[in-house]
Amino acid sequence: MTLNQLLYFEKITETQNMGRAAKLLHISQPSLSIALSNLEKELNVELFNRIGHRLLLSNEGEQFLVHVKKILREVRDAELHMQSLSADRNLQIRIGCLVPVLYDYLPRLIHDFLALPENHLLKIDFTTNNTSKLIPMLKEGYFDYIICSKQDDPELIQTELISEPYVLLCPPGAQVPTTWNDILAQNLIGFQQTAAAHHEIHTALVQQDIQPTYVYRAPDEESIASLVSHGLGYGIVPKVQALENFNLQIVPLPDTGTAFVRKIYLTQLINRPAIGAAKRFLNYLKTH
Repeated sequence: MTLNQLLYFEKITETQNMGRAAKLLHISQPSLSIALSNLEKELNVELFNRIGHRLLLSNEGEQFLVHVKKILREVRDAELHMQSLSADRNLQIRIGCLVPVLYDYLPRLIHDFLALPENHLLKIDFTTNNTSKLIPMLKEGYFDYIICSKQDDPELIQTELISEPYVLLCPPGAQVPTTWNDILAQNLIGFQQTAAAHHEIHTALVQQDIQPTYVYRAPDEESIASLVSHGLGYGIVPKVQALENFNLQIVPLPDTGTAFVRKIYLTQLINRPAIGAAKRFLNYLKTH
């Protein structure tokens, strides 16, 4: 059974006529008839009932059509995927990143990069998600690289881009806790457990025998800041520029004796180096 035979079969089912199918497939009618006959012999079934010049699917043909549609759908999906990978790399960059990266850091760099004369036709596509979702997509070829949290994965190369201290968010006008005991006595708003920031905070605090309990959880820094600004509790988040958009107090965390920072990395696959425009932007990121 060949891919051509499946394509021929699909076209015959659509037209119900050998001559019309052959014309649409740009082959001769005798060649199409032979291909269909060989397919039926191989499967040992008759796929069509022949009524005059019409070819109507037999019961076996109906069942075979289900398999053929699934196979051809997979083939077309693979074709589209590979076409996206082979697109002109000098005109397109595909980046996956954490949402906070788009608050300020990446847009400024992209604006300056696109202002360079050689980049005036360049298109940059963004996809935002958490690190656990971005890495499989990087490995499947959907991105040139991603910007995400630290990962222990031998397939990846990571270059640190951003280092942001964690800070305490306090409601406007509320008392500012000065010790960890004071902080733990408040209603705390934390990240969702799937967020990389949750694991960073949890790991850093557990090392200091600090066990926070959260009243609410939210997906990102802005959501936590919004809840804090409305007086629903206190939050521990990286100090991103978007916090300035909220009415709240931003104060340093009590000293734990260790650096309490969130780091974000440019992440590539070892066996798939960036090329074309993606390589140029990669070098630009590293130097700026």
